[in-house]
Amino acid sequence: MSVEQKVTELVTVTNHLTQVVDNKVAEIDQRVTEAKDSFEQQMTEAKDSFEQWRASARAINLDGEPRYNTVIDLTGLSTDYYFPVWWRMPTNNNGVSRLQIVRHYSTDSEKDPFKNHDPHVAALFTEFEGNACPWDGDANFLTIKRIHQRYRPTIRQIQFGMRCIARPIDGSKPLYNNYTNGQNVYHSIHSGCYLRGGMTYNVLKNFVGSLWYSRELGEVSAGSARSDTFEIQWNVKAYQKDDAFLGSDYGSSNLAYSADYDRRYAPKA
Repeated sequence: MSVEQKVTELVTVTNHLTQVVDNKVAEIDQRVTEAKDSFEQQMTEAKDSFEQWRASARAINLDGEPRYNTVIDLTGLSTDYYFPVWWRMPTNNNGVSRLQIVRHYSTDSEKDPFKNHDPHVAALFTEFEGNACPWDGDANFLTIKRIHQRYRPTIRQIQFGMRCIARPIDGSKPLYNNYTNGQNVYHSIHSGCYLRGGMTYNVLKNFVGSLWYSRELGEVSAGSARSDTFEIQWNVKAYQKDDAFLGSDYGSSNLAYSADYDRRYAPKA
């Protein structure tokens, strides 16, 4: 074999090896690209799955204490009136139920509810602990753990059995407990209070649902009960801020349970 033939053969072999290497490089590049695309897809799916989980995750599902937020919107209503808010806390199986009604002092300042162009509208921090209702068979209590107000009073008449008005359902039976129609009584299944109009309030609690409020000046039903021997509808309404029904304003204290030892605010069932 001549030198020229050997060179030609060597070039042919070299070209073949080069093609083989190029093919392997392309194959490797393709596999890398496919692996990268697969990894990115898996990461996208994992991120989407995590975001869905995070959106639905609740403390109660993580063996923690849940917190449910609700807004009570009394904006646009007269600040001369206090409006009813009522709730029912769970029973012994839930342990101590907690509820806070709070508002930042400058919230609603853009609405100027007091018509004085002052950003210091009203601050409120109230914290309650409780269990069940007056008609229940469990621990049955409502404690004012902390209460603080600043600039203006915003909360009145906090009661384990909410202060309300006894009304008949249809008049077919006597009123419960020999109440008279229109009598101011304590609610047997709901706790409650009255909040000042014109502002918003945030409610934070560790139990689901069971919170209501009214924006009406007139009477609305806050629940009813009927048996073979009695009936009753507990009605609530808004009260003018100087109405004796609302009782006195609360003092402020950040010391836990201090209101519990003030006989003016002793809970009544």
